[in-house]
Amino acid sequence: MKIGILSRGPQNHSTRRLSETALTVGHAAEILDPFGFYLHIGGTGNRITYHGKPAEDFDVIVPRLSRTTAQYGEEILAHFEWVGTPVVNRAKAITAARHKFHSLRILAQHGLPIPSSLTVGSTKFLENAVAEVGNYPFILKPFHGTHGTGVMLLDTPTSLTSAVDALCDLHQDYVIQSFIAEAEGVDIRVLVVGGEAVAAMKRSAPPGEFRANIHKGASGETITLSDEYIRLAIDAATALELEIAGVDLLQTNEGPVVLEVNPSPGFEELESVTGIDIAGAIIKFVTSYMMP
Repeated sequence: MKIGILSRGPQNHSTRRLSETALTVGHAAEILDPFGFYLHIGGTGNRITYHGKPAEDFDVIVPRLSRTTAQYGEEILAHFEWVGTPVVNRAKAITAARHKFHSLRILAQHGLPIPSSLTVGSTKFLENAVAEVGNYPFILKPFHGTHGTGVMLLDTPTSLTSAVDALCDLHQDYVIQSFIAEAEGVDIRVLVVGGEAVAAMKRSAPPGEFRANIHKGASGETITLSDEYIRLAIDAATALELEIAGVDLLQTNEGPVVLEVNPSPGFEELESVTGIDIAGAIIKFVTSYMMP
């Protein structure tokens, strides 16, 4: 089988592991820079080329899209789908999952527990609106973001109003959520592949930090998930139509909630902490994947 891995980072751990694992089990694998693609519609035909050569002989495409490559990368995936090449995950699912507010709406529509969330277009009725979300402090997250970048913790009406007013002036969209203090800077990352929870770890923020992101200095440790957490992680990935997903869960006084779902999850720390061959699990699923 010929596997295309859509990524600008050939030395990125997850990308490299997927490529090496595919080769080890007897498949051809090629790492493809998204910006090397040309997408053709009409004229001489609907097709896709890579570095000037036809690129429609791949059996499956696996996207590893960063924030800088996501927009064009999603167009590439949609084009591959159009010409009949299976992709894991699909463009529409990635687009929905990457948008934090849109993805929360989808999760809520499927009856899954999420943090109370708000987005606004001005500060005119901000105080009335946030009173329905929860109490100070509040978390602000950009609609699109990874690794905790751009996330703010605001603990007074003045700081919240000032931040939201500035963001509205800059035409930047943010999600507002009440800070869940009982989580104590801890969340749980679950990797779901093909409808199964294949690995999980607990992430703890370092002292003085509220974001439990490994890129922000959080530490990871292995954890045995309860059936409730396993089911919630799988249901979240299924609701967003993702075959491969990193699902972040948070414990609240009312039970676990889905914080967000990553459609291109890195797994270097997860493999290191758990010792599980995550690349192997992904390649095994990908090679058995067929478009419905």
